Amino acid sequence: MKNIYLLLICLVACQTPTEKIDAGEITALETQIGKDLIQGAFDDLWGGVDSTKISNYHTDDFIILENGEVWDNERIKQFMRKELENIDRPKRINKMDYISIDKYGESMQIAYHNYAEFVRADTLVGKASWLESALAVKVDDGWRLKMMHSTYSGSDF
Repeated sequence: MKNIYLLLICLVACQTPTEKIDAGEITALETQIGKDLIQGAFDDLWGGVDSTKISNYHTDDFIILENGEVWDNERIKQFMRKELENIDRPKRINKMDYISIDKYGESMQIAYHNYAEFVRADTLVGKASWLESALAVKVDDGWRLKMMHSTYSGSDF
């Protein structure tokens, strides 16, 4: 009997407490911050092709997992330089349909549909859509995107 008590005491003492991180209560302001971060990144970076604004939206170690490839900030800058060489490139207009925005401590998980229209001289020349998710983290001067995952979902929307 002593051995059973000793065994039970050892089992209880050796158990490490597990801390479950639940989705925290997210405020309306934080929800809007998440939406503005996504919309701004797509409007300024992918639509505006402005690499000088990357640090306004991304952490230094930001990555996108896109169609089996990993893109970091440097790869995004290279893409933008190539895009800027095309003076006849269409203008990209982005619209998001948010699925969820959840807060976990100092981070937010954002899931959304991304719809883009490509317009040249007031003529629609293309459409595309993606199912995407993003991880935003709180930094000293606000919120930044740390990671995104993007899956192309077609051109019909």
